[in-house]
Parts: sequence; structure tokens; C-alpha cells
Amino acid sequence: MLADPGTHFKGRYEVEMKFRVEHLGHVRRRLDQSGAVPFALDNVETDVFFDFPDGRLEANHQFHTLRQMRPSGRVLWISKGPAADQCIAMDLSDFDRAAEMLTSLGFVEMRRIGKKRDIYFTDEFHVTLDDVDGLGPFVEIAVMTDDRNALAVLRERVREAAGRLDLLRFAEETRSYRQMLFG
Repeated sequence: MLADPGTHFKGRYEVEMKFRVEHLGHVRRRLDQSGAVPFALDNVETDVFFDFPDGRLEANHQFHTLRQMRPSGRVLWISKGPAADQCIAMDLSDFDRAAEMLTSLGFVEMRRIGKKRDIYFTDEFHVTLDDVDGLGPFVEIAVMTDDRNALAVLRERVREAAGRLDLLRFAEETRSYRQMLFG
């Protein structure tokens, strides 16, 4: 049963697997055949990473990202870390005002990443098909939860979902796009 789309991005923890693929067409076909529900298609996303000028958040494995999605119009503020699965996101209404607010609090833009992204829902998972500027095509399968004790079980369920999408034949990529592009 498909979960309510409003619940797909709620939780304090995110379990995900990411795969570098040759092209996105085969995964898109499998998603369509499985009855996955498109959520946001043909979006161009810009992720702006903010930190204090001394880089103290990144040094503590914390990452604050302001994400603008077009044409969907979504704006997200995403906080990841310091624990590997820790992730909190919230919807905002205005990208430029949010950036101004962060700047007024002493944050500075550290990096910027662009990508084309399609998002699908299948069962409790969200599946993203990404074409990342400077890196190429990737597929991520993820689920969010507030239950820290469920993380091990969810990791196995994400792996099973990856198998159903024929992704396990590709090497899993454990680094973030930020790490791949900027070290």
C-alpha cells in the first residue's frame, strides 16, 4: 500500500542507498511497470550548503542545505548529521528570504550543487532519479523515520527495494554528492 505522500519526507532519520547508473531509462521503466507514483518530475534543483565562516558545522559532520526546486516551487531546509542517518527537513515558502535569514545569522554559502531530479513513491520509499552536474546519473532509494530502533530493519527493506529495481548490479555509492564533487 502506498503511504500518504505527505509522510514520505517526515522523520528525523533517513535510510538510503545510492547507485551510480549508466542511464536512468531502465530504472524509470521499472518504476512505471511497478506502479510507482510520480511525485515531482523534471525538476531542476539547486542545493546551497551553508556553514559558519570557520567551517565548524562541516567539521562536526553537520550539513545545512537550502534546496530550491523548479518548476515545482518547493523550497527545503535540510539539516543532516552529525550521526550518519540523522536528517531533518522542513518546507519553506521563499528561497531568497531563507538565504537572507541564514546570512543574517552569520552563515555563509560554502558550496552549490545543481541536478535534475525526478521523484517517485513506491510503498514507503521515495526513489530519486538524479542527473548531477559534473557527476552524471544516480538513483537513490530512501525512507525516513522517527524511530531510531527501526534503522537496521529499514536498511534491509531499502536493499530489497533496490533489488526489485535491479540496482544491486551497480556498485553502491556511500558518499554524498557534496563529497564526490568537493572532497
